[in-house]
This record gives sequence, structure tokens and C-alpha cells, in this order.
Amino acid sequence: MLWGSTAPAIRVGVESLPPFAFVAMRFATAGSLLWVWCRFRGTALPPAREWRDAGIVGTLLLVASNGVFASALERLPSGVGSLFFALSPLWMAAFGALLYRERLSRLGALGLAIGLAGMIYLVSPSGGQHLPLGPVGLGVAASVAWAFGSMLQRRLRGRDLVQTSAMQMLVAAVVASGVAFATGEHLTRAAFTPPALGALGYLIVFGSLIGFSAFLWLMTNVPTTLASTYSYVNPLVSLAIGVGVLHEAFNARLGIGAAVIVAGVAAMMLAPPPRVAVRSRLDDDPLPGFGAADDGRERAAPFELGEQSR
Repeated sequence: MLWGSTAPAIRVGVESLPPFAFVAMRFATAGSLLWVWCRFRGTALPPAREWRDAGIVGTLLLVASNGVFASALERLPSGVGSLFFALSPLWMAAFGALLYRERLSRLGALGLAIGLAGMIYLVSPSGGQHLPLGPVGLGVAASVAWAFGSMLQRRLRGRDLVQTSAMQMLVAAVVASGVAFATGEHLTRAAFTPPALGALGYLIVFGSLIGFSAFLWLMTNVPTTLASTYSYVNPLVSLAIGVGVLHEAFNARLGIGAAVIVAGVAAMMLAPPPRVAVRSRLDDDPLPGFGAADDGRERAAPFELGEQSR
């Protein structure tokens, strides 16, 4: 429920605050709080390699994904935007085939086709949404970045998950600030409206701090298949909040597109795990320093749909 409410909160925030500056403030605050907590509980300081890894993953997940998604929500309803973001498991399957040489089951391939068909329906004239193609492209790109970042996170994870999250947020805040400066974003006192400040506070506390803690608990206490159900629950929650609270438009065609996308993601989740080749493309170490043998840490298993956080 918390993750599903983040898209409407972002939509409220970017109505007055520029998107990348908004993202930078969110993750600078949340990352600082987590960093202080790690120092309070005596967590060992991370080596330079972990900062590098956290920087790579944090930039993908929190800037190229969350930052770009916030930019898309300037012109897209939050419910519709969350539907495109929900496509991440489908892109993960595609990356799994390319990087890990995984072979999807028939049900997985069917889910991939159904999900993409739902996206095409929403964008097409027959979908009746009249969505601007620029923000739609940003929404899809954000989901692709989330999928790729989630897969890299399994290979570039640090020794302490809370500290790694703090590092990712802090690096992302710096990168997002740079993007905000490069794109000419400006902050004014008038932009800090009560709704924007409320959305920022909500995302810091419930989206970044409590939401992340909930993710850690789920990953260690429930099966992955159960934890991954958020991938198709989130857009339904976002749609409900967008329509019921933000008064976003809803019609039968949008309902059809949403149902098709959610059905495709659900089929992907219910499909048997993909078969993995003995060697993968990442075994060839196309990105120096990314392999487990390079840093002595235990090699991460190939990705599993649903092992991602938001």
C-alpha cells in the first residue's frame, strides 16, 4: 500500500517543485537519516568499492528511474504513470534473456506479450487516453532503468543493506542535483506549497524510510513470489488514490488497459522460474569490476522477478 501511494505523492510534489530538485531533496534527507542511523548502531564504514557500486545502482534506481518518473508525472496522471512503471518485471525478463541467457516458460512469454500489449493499447488512439508521447517515453524509460538497476543491485550489493541504501540515496541526491542544475531547474520560495511539502515529507518517511524497511522485512520473512505481488498491486493502489483523492480521470478504456497490464505482470509472476544457462554474458565480465570474483564477495544468484525495491 505504501509503495502504491508513492506515485500520487510524487504527482502532488511536482505540481510546484521541479522534478529532479524534488528527488534530490527527498533522497538527501532520507539518505542522511539512514547514514546517521548506521553510525549510531556502529556499522563499519564502507570501502571505496562499495561507494562506487552504490553510486552506479543508486543513479540507475533513484535518478534514471525515480527522477525520470517524477519528470514524466508532470504531464501524466499518477495512475497511468504507475502502469508504465509496473512494466519493470517485463523488462527484467528481457534483460534476463540477454544477460543471463534465461529461457522464459510459455506462461512467462505470454505474460510478457500481454503486458506489452496493454502498454501499446494505452498509448494507441484506440486506447482513448490521448497521452503525450514524450512523458510516456519517459515513463517507459524509467521502468527500464528500474529493471536494469534492480538486476545490477544483486551483483553490486554491499555488506550492510541499510548502509547501502543510505549510500545509494546520498549519491543519487548529488547526481539529481547536477541534473537539476544542468536542465535549468530553479527553486523558489513560492514552489514550497503546503501540498508539495506534505508530499515531500510523506515520501521521505513512508516511501524511503518505512517503505525500505518493509522491503527488507519482506525479503527475509516471506517467499519471493509473495513479496513480488507489489508489482501488480502498486498500480491498482495508485489508480485508486489518483481517481479517489486527486480526481484524475478514469474511464472504461483506461480500466481495460490497466487490467491487461496487471494480468501480464501477474502471469510473469506465476510462471515457473526461467531456466539459466551454465554461463551468462555477465560471466564474461563486460563491465570490469562487476564480477563477484573481482571483490571476493559471494556471487549473487541470477535475478528473480520481484526482488526489487522502490
